[in-house]
Amino acid sequence: MTMTPEIRNLLKQALKIRNSEVPLHRVIDVLAMDGGDVSEAVNRYRGIRDQDLRRAFHYCAELLRALEADAGLRPRWEPGDEADGRTAAKAAPARLSPAQSTTPKPRFRPEELLAFEMSEMRGQARAAKLYVDGASKGNPGQAAIGAVLFTMDGRKIAQTSRAIGRATNNIAEYIALIEGMRMAERMGVSSLFALSDSQLVVNQMSGVYKIKNAAIFEKAREAQQLAHRFVKFTISYIQRENNTLADALSNAAIKAQNNAQAADQEARS
Repeated sequence: MTMTPEIRNLLKQALKIRNSEVPLHRVIDVLAMDGGDVSEAVNRYRGIRDQDLRRAFHYCAELLRALEADAGLRPRWEPGDEADGRTAAKAAPARLSPAQSTTPKPRFRPEELLAFEMSEMRGQARAAKLYVDGASKGNPGQAAIGAVLFTMDGRKIAQTSRAIGRATNNIAEYIALIEGMRMAERMGVSSLFALSDSQLVVNQMSGVYKIKNAAIFEKAREAQQLAHRFVKFTISYIQRENNTLADALSNAAIKAQNNAQAADQEARS
């Protein structure tokens, strides 16, 4: 296998724990020893407080993900399929300008952006994918959230879209995650794979980034508490072009709020 610069760099970071002489592969062996249950090892990882150890696990996960992609392998729930359940077009390179991009942004009909929860599916999907997005016009400014829940085979079973008042983009991203997790809990999901296009939220939830902002810390703590209510919870980063439906849901809520405010001002004049 040809080793790309990305994989070579990840290897350097993933095979060593900072400030420790214990190799990471030994730590993983210890975590996975009881019955060889990998999911149990993942659940133990969530409770690890040591920042350097969590960072080492994060880079190890990124390395394995890169190796899987290089080998053409990927679990069904991993990023790559469009959030609207349609056939995914290949994403344009990240550095292309909007004018250069060959992948048109999908348009959604108004009825596709209505909040709902499919009652007949409540308790039927034990594992699900959750796409989340928060938007803020002004940062801080008018903000809204969008979250959509899919079964592992791609059926949309719930989604939410609502304005949250004035907030920063990061706060909106966290509220979207929290609302999405609550929605998944109401639908009876026990194994939740969350997908977000906010690197900040993903890395803070994974323990890779420290949280210095007090308001964000409170939201992150609330999200972590919700995460522990699932049998299994993971959160992964996806590019924005692979999060189109959640993005459309959050922006639709802002547009609806603006239209309501404009109508109210017109009625008063």
